[in-house]
Amino acid sequence: MDHRVNLRFIAALLLAAVLYGALPGCASGNLLVAANTNECVLVPWHGYPIDGTQVRLRHCVGKAQQYWTIANGQITGIGGSCLDVNGSAPVDGARVIYVRCNGSPGQQWSYSNGQIVGIGGKCLESLGGTDAEGVPLVINTCNGAPTQQWQVH
Repeated sequence: MDHRVNLRFIAALLLAAVLYGALPGCASGNLLVAANTNECVLVPWHGYPIDGTQVRLRHCVGKAQQYWTIANGQITGIGGSCLDVNGSAPVDGARVIYVRCNGSPGQQWSYSNGQIVGIGGKCLESLGGTDAEGVPLVINTCNGAPTQQWQVH
């Protein structure tokens, strides 16, 4: 067998591993970790970004869809899409979704004092303040609850 074919095959495998998050050390950005559960913010990944995908908490395993970049008031993840508040509605319980970045007010976030704050000054937290695996993320009035505390790693 030709060595060039082997090298191409290995390169293709490595590229696929990076794209599908099988090599956690190759992902870039930060993990957004819930301080009360040590679970990570994750966008379910289908091989490409799907607008409107609900963002959830999952056990931190270092997959590419758990890495985020916080810059210029936006939080972007795998595929370059943004965390967004559904409908840019600054209301308690509004779902946090993953959509193509468009600069809308629902895509504006800040991180300070351990809180991730979005539209209307609302804080990112798990739905109902629960710590169940796979729980969706929402925004709610900031009240300093443990479910509103985040670490950036």
